[in-house]
Amino acid sequence: MPRILILGATGYIGRRVASRLIESVRTQEKALQLQKEEIIPVLCADPVSNPEPYLATVRSSSIDIVIDVSGANKQSHAFLNDLKRLGQERIESYRKRGIANGPKLGFIYCSGTWVHGSSNRPVTDLDLVGPDSMTAPQELVAWRVKLEDEVIASNDILDAMVLRPALIYGRESTIWSPFFTPVLEAARNKIESPIEIPLEAQSKPGLVHIDDVATAFQNAVEKLPIIAGANVYPVFDLVTSQESMREVFDAVGACFGYAGVIQLKGHGDDLFAKAMSTTFRGTSARAELLLGWRPRRRGGFVKDMDIYCMAFAAGI
Repeated sequence: MPRILILGATGYIGRRVASRLIESVRTQEKALQLQKEEIIPVLCADPVSNPEPYLATVRSSSIDIVIDVSGANKQSHAFLNDLKRLGQERIESYRKRGIANGPKLGFIYCSGTWVHGSSNRPVTDLDLVGPDSMTAPQELVAWRVKLEDEVIASNDILDAMVLRPALIYGRESTIWSPFFTPVLEAARNKIESPIEIPLEAQSKPGLVHIDDVATAFQNAVEKLPIIAGANVYPVFDLVTSQESMREVFDAVGACFGYAGVIQLKGHGDDLFAKAMSTTFRGTSARAELLLGWRPRRRGGFVKDMDIYCMAFAAGI
């Protein structure tokens, strides 16, 4: 198993990715090794503003692949440049030993389908994103387009890949907290007055379960050298369903036992709510074909909403 450093391993996505990678170990020898080592934390408040602990770990522990699920901001460009510097050091160290094509440092960056913008037209991960595309990216994540380009362009130094999950649900459903919590609290307090939620009722977001996202990262780790070596365009959208936001909140209200009316009033000037309201009609065909990704939660969010609401409520 390659040595992997996960940026954001304590976050919503990071915890599931770390757990899935550990669970993927199949031999007794490797299982015993992980039982001894488990996950080694690198304590650092912000890997972007203070990257040295992470960079030192990459160098000293001979890390093979860095996975960035930190959701860091525009300063992530600086961290990528630092990582490329370490990648170049690795290449030069192999050349000094007479090895012209030694293994590169791997980098898997977690972006998201919001870079496609909001549209009902069909899109794939081969479609152009950014200001020159047919649909502009959501303002909240527009900066990711340039970072994605830089990650892809680093393939002369790094084995690089970009995964773009759609709107994630499942387990604690962290990203849904600002919108689910008012409904849950009203139900618990027997309040029946209308609740206003700053989302677009007519939006139809693309969705994917957190467990399927974690599995995609596991597959990406396994396929990264092959994809990089084959010069395949290393960007993959992850989506398993497209569902109406109106239907989502009708199901949420019913599952929490809220007897009032949930009014989806529109996002207003809230950039996060606007991004959450992104309509995305995409496909994961390339991820399934090239990464061997086999998502298991294809039934969608609404179908098993009672399970997801129960999990969410348990964490509040």
